[in-house]
Amino acid sequence: MAPKKKGKKSSAGGGGSGDATDDVAALDAAPPLVIPPDVPHFVTLDMRLLNWSYLNFRIRTKTTTRLFAIKQQIQKRHGPIMNLKICKGHFAEANEMQQDMATLLDYGIEGAPENEPEVICVIHYDFKPQQHDNPLLLASEEQ
Repeated sequence: MAPKKKGKKSSAGGGGSGDATDDVAALDAAPPLVIPPDVPHFVTLDMRLLNWSYLNFRIRTKTTTRLFAIKQQIQKRHGPIMNLKICKGHFAEANEMQQDMATLLDYGIEGAPENEPEVICVIHYDFKPQQHDNPLLLASEEQ
């Protein structure tokens, strides 16, 4: 006995080619979507150490920079440090920036495009130097 042949199934939509032309007409009538270019905004951070003015420095960065990247720049400048505190404006607990994953824009620091005059934001920071118990680091050279 020969195997049975399967028949073709009809489409469940039941619609003709009229649906496709309606969709194309609706797309043609819609206004074009215009996406403005994402222009990066820059800010100059005037980094001021709380008690030592000769350790102040400036960083020019995008406003999308996260706080942990700023902390890394400070650690790269000063070496091993502990208890780093960063404050926007003046040094107070209410102004402390604690969320490492937040961007500068999240903290309300707005910048300007690269070809416009620079925006300067004052950031105060304080830290404690890391204490070493290593005898090699504490030894002085004697002759």
